[in-house]
Amino acid sequence: MIRKTLFLAVLALTSGAALAHGPGEDKMKSMDTDGNGMISSAEHAAAATKRFSAMDTDHDGYVTAAEMDAHRAKMGGAHMDKMSSADMIKEMDTDGDGKLSSAEHDASAASMFTAMDANKDGSLTKAELKDTADKMKVAKDMHH
Repeated sequence: MIRKTLFLAVLALTSGAALAHGPGEDKMKSMDTDGNGMISSAEHAAAATKRFSAMDTDHDGYVTAAEMDAHRAKMGGAHMDKMSSADMIKEMDTDGDGKLSSAEHDASAASMFTAMDANKDGSLTKAELKDTADKMKVAKDMHH
């Protein structure tokens, strides 16, 4: 359970659904394309697709651990100490080929959205994003 919580939190933070305060405020604003103060499942999916495209540097439709490492480093290296890119891919790699397809990434992003949407209204609020960040901190503290 702790590993799953940590995985979802790291995925959330590396895919753009970040904290509801501080630097994450900018990420929320960039994902909230209709400006209503919440992130809809469609907005979240669009951000996940954009992130996948940014990671897939050779444009072959797959993301490798090396591509994910490079992307995470480009984004400042945040959260690289919590879970390796290879481990993140392994969590999402449903066909076991060692790389992440866009369909696998989309399915993981949808699962993450569902897990983060505490009140199940189809939108993520700042409070729900903050709760995810808080859970990540607890998971990190328990993991170390």
